[in-house]
Amino acid sequence: MHSPRDPMLKEFQLINESPTKTKEDLNALADKICELFTDDCILEDTSTTHVVHGLDELHGYCQELFGPFSDVRIEPKEIIDAHDVSVMMITISGTHTGELYGHAATGNRVSWPAVAVYRCNPECTKVRHETLAYDTGFIISQVAG
Repeated sequence: MHSPRDPMLKEFQLINESPTKTKEDLNALADKICELFTDDCILEDTSTTHVVHGLDELHGYCQELFGPFSDVRIEPKEIIDAHDVSVMMITISGTHTGELYGHAATGNRVSWPAVAVYRCNPECTKVRHETLAYDTGFIISQVAG
């Protein structure tokens, strides 16, 4: 029996082990992440009003989210599972190597907390809905600081 945390822990492992230094690296990582989501997935990132629908948009979202960084790491801090839902407190970090919110690459290592809610398919093998919340102002203060 699968746990609702399983697809996301696999995603974190892929991210933590994948180089994201080139566009090809980033594209390959986005491909692997998309394999962990249902075809009709939805992703809501509360830092924007845009809602991602389906794998094509998810692929682009992954490139946008991770593109400004290299050496990205995601570390779960707390996980609560119930039925087909997993709620995680995580820490995301990376080296700022590309434009982010209008700020040119600084080479700074940045780290920020986030909360993620994952709703899986009935078998808990793929994510069908993700909500991700984090403070972009906190990230900008580290990039611009």
